Amino acid sequence: MKRLATIIIIAVLATGCRYDIDEILLVREDISFTIKDEEIFVFNPLTCQISCSRPENIYRMYDDRLSDWVMMECAERPDTEGQIVKADLTWTASSSIRIERGLKFTVQKTSPDGKVWLWNKSKKIGIVIKNL
Repeated sequence: MKRLATIIIIAVLATGCRYDIDEILLVREDISFTIKDEEIFVFNPLTCQISCSRPENIYRMYDDRLSDWVMMECAERPDTEGQIVKADLTWTASSSIRIERGLKFTVQKTSPDGKVWLWNKSKKIGIVIKNL
């Protein structure tokens, strides 16, 4: 009985921690930033801004109050499906600033309007940016 309970707990934990890239990231149409299945930032054109610095390959999303923001600094311009891009991420989280350096993202999808869907498998980070 104890063994069965352990197996059930492991199964529940394993499915609860699942991040399905097809169901969570690739279906998104909004410019956004997610970690696992948690939305960290979602761009709202009425209350937010985005920017893209082409020479430095820096992408920013921020609200009009500048209290919530995300910055992605890429080693190269992400624009081709299957491309692997090394990047640093910085974002606001509660009352602190989080930084992840040297992450490898795979370009999963692109759109004609410049949106790029990027995925980091090891940290389960999904980000949709826009090449302006």
